[in-house]
Amino acid sequence: MKRALRRHAAGLSLPELMVALAIGMMLVLASISLLLAVRSAYLLHDDRARLEENGRFALELISRAVRQAGYRDWGAAGSGATALQPVTGLDARSLRDAADGIAGPYGSTVNGSDVLALRFEGSGEGSGDGAIQNCAGAAVGADGGQGGWSIFYIANDAGGEPELRCKYRGPGGWKSDALVRGIEGFQVLYGMETQAGAAPDRFVSATAVQAQAGAWQAVGAVRIALLARGTQADAGGAGSYALFGAAYDGSADPGTVIQVSRLPAASRRLLRRIYGATVYLRNRGQEAP
Repeated sequence: MKRALRRHAAGLSLPELMVALAIGMMLVLASISLLLAVRSAYLLHDDRARLEENGRFALELISRAVRQAGYRDWGAAGSGATALQPVTGLDARSLRDAADGIAGPYGSTVNGSDVLALRFEGSGEGSGDGAIQNCAGAAVGADGGQGGWSIFYIANDAGGEPELRCKYRGPGGWKSDALVRGIEGFQVLYGMETQAGAAPDRFVSATAVQAQAGAWQAVGAVRIALLARGTQADAGGAGSYALFGAAYDGSADPGTVIQVSRLPAASRRLLRRIYGATVYLRNRGQEAP
């Protein structure tokens, strides 16, 4: 009877326990790997969305300012007023607040980026009625023919991050504001007429325009190219970025082709995209009525 009632204790042997622990650790590691992969995919997707938003926003800001360039309220300006020079620019420059407009001294250029300066008249008396704004979003009023400015260029912030900046003339003098971070390349070409009266069909650099007397008055369009970067690594990144495409010969135009190997080592693997547009000047060649 005693033998029939005796119960033997059951459990895992040491080898079985070790196998169970090994399987458990493999499952935990697999779960962690899956979690990291999902997180990495989410961060990359979020970075792409932010990059797309920043690139398109920067392009729209510049395009809107180009369309406004040369505007003048001829009724307020009077019959003796002359038209403003809508657009000027510089190749491979970066500006400083203290300088007048796009005059030197200049800052350190970022990847050979250009400067685009746009002029226009204001609307309304005093501080303006809000109908005409500069690149900082401030209203520009009629000020005796002085006109407003929207100047775009690239500079590094205090942490070394490149950003698209806006320089303008406010009540207290020249100022600049950061518009979009992560814009590390900004190139501009200017559309000229091959035949008088025809649409601009020859696009050249600011240096080429400056070489011809009075050529700025003949500019009828602006071609813009931006290189924006994100914060996440891109496994399929390119070795170089031709901002105006492979057909454009940028050998004499610094910054139109950016070699990733020449960028800071910490940023070489980051996600990048090119954004571009051609914008025609609406107010070109206006004359007083």
